[in-house]
Amino acid sequence: MGLSEKNKNQCILLVTVMIWGSLYVAGRVVLPHVPALFLLFLRFAVSSLLLLGAARLRRLGKIRREDRKELLLVGVLGYFLSNAALLLGIQYANASFSSLINALSPVFISLFAMLFLGERMQKKDAASLGTAVVGAAVIIGNPGGGISGFGICCCVFSLIVWSYTTIHIKRLAAKYDPILVTGCGMGIAALFSLPSSLVYMKATGAPVEIVPSLLLPVAYICVICTAVSHLLWNRALAKTEATLCASFYPVQPLTSMLLGILLLRERLTVNFIVGAVLVLAAMLIHAVPERRSVRI
Repeated sequence: MGLSEKNKNQCILLVTVMIWGSLYVAGRVVLPHVPALFLLFLRFAVSSLLLLGAARLRRLGKIRREDRKELLLVGVLGYFLSNAALLLGIQYANASFSSLINALSPVFISLFAMLFLGERMQKKDAASLGTAVVGAAVIIGNPGGGISGFGICCCVFSLIVWSYTTIHIKRLAAKYDPILVTGCGMGIAALFSLPSSLVYMKATGAPVEIVPSLLLPVAYICVICTAVSHLLWNRALAKTEATLCASFYPVQPLTSMLLGILLLRERLTVNFIVGAVLVLAAMLIHAVPERRSVRI
């Protein structure tokens, strides 16, 4: 007996956020050798070439003129600025604080979906969302010190911009094949990422050190963590309510911490165990059908 369309989309969402969680682990290997903004350019350049190549082979056509303004918004705000701000937030705040702010993405995505798409949130969805966000916050734990005002502003800007842009991605993905939307959006982001990365490297003197041992993790980040994951996310957005898509976000820090423990020999903490239980409980709450009153 095959999976229903809803269950397939939920599986896609779960895989997507798990891939995004693995990005943090792969990034720890690559970022000491490749400046963050240049890696951002590589991610978007490689992904756009692959996806637009696939779109051309499948003859998916082009984005119509009336929708290009919205596509530009997705490419500049959603892919370029939100990711660049997140990287700056990690640099000027810290990774834990940035992850903590990012854990609020489901709240803002759901809020924008209700405001601009007219989606509704059931009671069990609200309970699941709240439990998951608390679980993600517990996993991340104490964000620690070294947090500047600029870093906080970057993190909050990234959170709000990405959450808002998700609504526009959903609108475009409902009109066009997600391969075309994702490829075009990332192509725009690559055009903006290249000059900003070159300016950053010239200003800081940060070198690019691509050694043979980095080729596999860089390829994984560019192809799997960027092209594949965002394509899957956009496909799910096209067929699923944004509020449901948002509810899977807290699995991201859970995956990141778990892979850190397994691959990087990081310490298993009480926070991780408690947070993991809360995130899994949130997924179970979401899976339970909503009770409906029966009139006799």
